[in-house]
Amino acid sequence: MKITVKDILSVIKQNTVESSKCVKLDSEVVCEKVTSMYQDISQATLFMLKDSENVTYYAQCANEMNPLLVITDASPSKFSHLVYHMPMIYITDFPEVANNLVKLFYKRAIEHMNFIAVTGTNGKTTTSHMIGNLLTQLDKKVAIIGTMGIYDGNYNKLNFKHSTQTTPMYFEMAEIINYFYNENYDYIVYEATSIALDQRRTDFIKNDLAVFTNFSPEHLEYHGTMTNYLKAKLRLDRLSSLNLVNLDTAEYRTILKDERHFSTTQNAYYQYHITNDALDIEINNDAYTIVPRFKGGHNFINLATSIFALDKLGFDSKKIVKVASTINPPLHRFQIVEIDAYTIILDFAHTALAIKESINNALNYSKSINKRLNTMVTGIGLRGLDKIKLTVDTLPQGIHKLMIAAEQVGYEDPEKILRFMFKHLPDCYRTSNVLRGASRKEGIKSLLQATDKNNEIILLTGINEPQNYKGQKYDHDDHEYAKKILQDLKH
Repeated sequence: MKITVKDILSVIKQNTVESSKCVKLDSEVVCEKVTSMYQDISQATLFMLKDSENVTYYAQCANEMNPLLVITDASPSKFSHLVYHMPMIYITDFPEVANNLVKLFYKRAIEHMNFIAVTGTNGKTTTSHMIGNLLTQLDKKVAIIGTMGIYDGNYNKLNFKHSTQTTPMYFEMAEIINYFYNENYDYIVYEATSIALDQRRTDFIKNDLAVFTNFSPEHLEYHGTMTNYLKAKLRLDRLSSLNLVNLDTAEYRTILKDERHFSTTQNAYYQYHITNDALDIEINNDAYTIVPRFKGGHNFINLATSIFALDKLGFDSKKIVKVASTINPPLHRFQIVEIDAYTIILDFAHTALAIKESINNALNYSKSINKRLNTMVTGIGLRGLDKIKLTVDTLPQGIHKLMIAAEQVGYEDPEKILRFMFKHLPDCYRTSNVLRGASRKEGIKSLLQATDKNNEIILLTGINEPQNYKGQKYDHDDHEYAKKILQDLKH
């Protein structure tokens, strides 16, 4: 289907404020693509320009690339001192216009794909990947979109231009959906962040199922209050035909649509109970025991959630349970690796609640193998001191050697972060020998050197990915770096 300028003007009519007077548009000209990234502009491109501090710079870049048309919610006064040869239309309500244009350009793909959206403070990534892996084992062709990137049905990571981490922006998300539609996929499972929901990035999607995992303080630097944070999360319910709610999270109970939800503490249609090695679940009073191929109580909870999600969508519970014992967790989600007789747990936990759960699960695992636990906990400079305080305030007791390190520092002083972390440690750690690392790499290196591999294991929490330091990004991977350090120590 060819999209003309006339079609575009019709869709945005009710949001149009005014048009630039200098250029007349041929209403029959065909528009080949729509994008909000000036880097992707070609001759027949509609460029959606969101108002921001850098809007005039982006407009200048776009002007050099000669788009067919520019639509922006910025004030015309921001461009009055500049000379552009590109036609510009000024609008209100950028999210509404963006969603309507996505539907215009990608309607067929959106309507023919099945969507499962996962939201919550913690567990979005693991749950999304487990749902995707279960669906793959059930012979469905599935794509996964989230924090770790975009994966196809063979679990290959794909590269899409300028896709925003976790939940892509309007048109980038639509392009990804269109790609998998053309590849005849059945499902897309994606992480729906509170920020993306607040910005209405995926309002054009009607989800078959929305999964609500848990709720605790996070992203308050964006939302301002917990009320606003919750409101953003709950928007996903209005965009979904069905929902699956964790009944143990009281904040989500207001959106219950039926009786089919899950709990570990009360009588529910779906119930789960975890031990160190097994996951016991009940589906409408039918009991099953699963022995996963991985460790970690939080991973077990995410697996239970994934099983319940597919049952709610109508898949056969016995088949789901059968394949549940065959799947692996996502990379670096309580992943236990052995390197030169060192046992290292890699866990991407980076919120206060996730870190606390990760440490408790690691303590249980270390006790089961009669070893002590050494742990690295990081203060993330890009996230602010309030989040650092919340993280260290709630550290569980029982860690043998604690490494506090600074990471994703941005322009913060690493030593300032370390001093703040130490100040707010629980008393049981403030009087002990706490190790310090001014960077993630320094923290890992020092903790490896301080670990007795015969009697101790290591848990590395935090953001295991390229590090941000004073405006620069540096490649990093815990697994590869630990191997290099231990190799160097041999020489």
